[in-house]
Amino acid sequence: MAPRDATGRLPPAAAFAPILLANLVPLVGVLEFGWDPATLVVIYALEVLLAFPLAAGKALFAGKPPNVEELETDDDESSGDSSVVTIGNTDLARKRGSVRLVSWLPPVYPRNVPFIGAMLFATVWSTLFIVALLSEVAIDEALVRPEVWLSVGALVSGQLIETWRDYLRGGRYEETSPYAVIETPARQAFFLIFVLFIVAEASGAIVLAAFVAVKLLVDWSAFRATNGGGGRLTGWLSGPDGEDESNETDETDGTDKTDEIGENGERLEPLSVPAGKPDARVSTHTPTVVLTGILHTLVKPAPFYTGIVIVAWFITLAVLGDAASGGFAVALPVAISFLALAALAGYLTLKTLEHILSHAPLEYRRYDDRLVAYDTWVEEPQWQIPLHEIRDVSLVADRYPDRVYDTRTLEAQMGWGDDEATREIGPVVDADAFAEALDLPIRGTVLELQPIDRRIAAIAVAPLGGLLVGAVAVVIGPWPLLGALPYVVFGLPFIALVLHGVWRQAYPDPDPDPGPE
Repeated sequence: MAPRDATGRLPPAAAFAPILLANLVPLVGVLEFGWDPATLVVIYALEVLLAFPLAAGKALFAGKPPNVEELETDDDESSGDSSVVTIGNTDLARKRGSVRLVSWLPPVYPRNVPFIGAMLFATVWSTLFIVALLSEVAIDEALVRPEVWLSVGALVSGQLIETWRDYLRGGRYEETSPYAVIETPARQAFFLIFVLFIVAEASGAIVLAAFVAVKLLVDWSAFRATNGGGGRLTGWLSGPDGEDESNETDETDGTDKTDEIGENGERLEPLSVPAGKPDARVSTHTPTVVLTGILHTLVKPAPFYTGIVIVAWFITLAVLGDAASGGFAVALPVAISFLALAALAGYLTLKTLEHILSHAPLEYRRYDDRLVAYDTWVEEPQWQIPLHEIRDVSLVADRYPDRVYDTRTLEAQMGWGDDEATREIGPVVDADAFAEALDLPIRGTVLELQPIDRRIAAIAVAPLGGLLVGAVAVVIGPWPLLGALPYVVFGLPFIALVLHGVWRQAYPDPDPDPGPE
């Protein structure tokens, strides 16, 4: 057995051995069995795609909180670096706490869920590049060769062994942020796809062996980057949020106690909740949160992402479907369609889950003169504020789920100066009792929801039936799907935006504040 260092981890060379041996399998095929470029291109193209779901799984366990401020910045001038993937829900990325699903795995952090959606989005874009790469390759001939699947299995197995032994059991997940986990394979993919384009047009064992050597160098660079070493190439592969000495884990008792990181990258002390039982506690209404998440997903990210998936599905089907023959002429289009549908369903489910994880577990607790938002699922306080710093509390009147379940969502300004923020409170079942129990300054605000204008609502809803009929006509009609693609890609987000704007006009303006009683 290879000796371990003081932390119990294997030396870098020994830890990298599974990945090294896995990469030697295609190299042996090149030198001993005379594999052609098509075989090697298909092998590494499949590995690039399979690296994304592996990274998504690893990101769930990443214990180092991300720098949310950098994620919200379009151009990261502070680090002089650019990101390949971005996330949407930075509110969830701020969530504290974790939950252990099974005893033999590290804890899972809800704040890492938005990075899974980012990884799905990157997968779709990478698929388009890889499809272009395989357009001139006889993919059906390559897929029936057992050595292809043996090599892919060896490459993926090497990554899995390294993940289990070093990342999970070795404890590296404690020092890694989810941003670094997903950024590394995304950057590797862009680099390898570029090299694969060159190899796909080349021939000869020397060229193919050289590519395997480059691939091995990329894997080694990424490995060194995630283990705190390397130069310029490894620095780029590690991503802008790599590990550093300022974010060490608490190893005093061997438990998972990664300190929280603020929006500017500085360490934050854990929130101290007053001792004893709270004077009052009110939970959010979970069905309202779930319905709100579903509607939010359908209105905002769904139209845009649906158009992207449809484009990827059509191009993949057109390129690879025409290249397939025999039994693959039927099986490959079915597989492509299933994967496209699964990607769409998975992404929309994740976006809905993000909203649910952000709001459903919250319980609002009052301790004397302090309000604490406590997450009951991870059993961790999320934020707290003195009651006298809560002001401008108003009713959110444009939430349809509040009307369905007769709940109320409030909005308030909290804090002062740099700590000032607008927060949503709720949804709660009895807003009057909630305000009284937590002593919120909203007694002068009308908490009754006025009826929506049914005529305007009907104008917003009526076109949905026509859109459904149009979608069916596009699929089964005699006209080519290619002509409908621009209308789908650009039309869906535009129509959704217009209809949502019309729907919002159906909500009456909130009643003005009548002033103190």
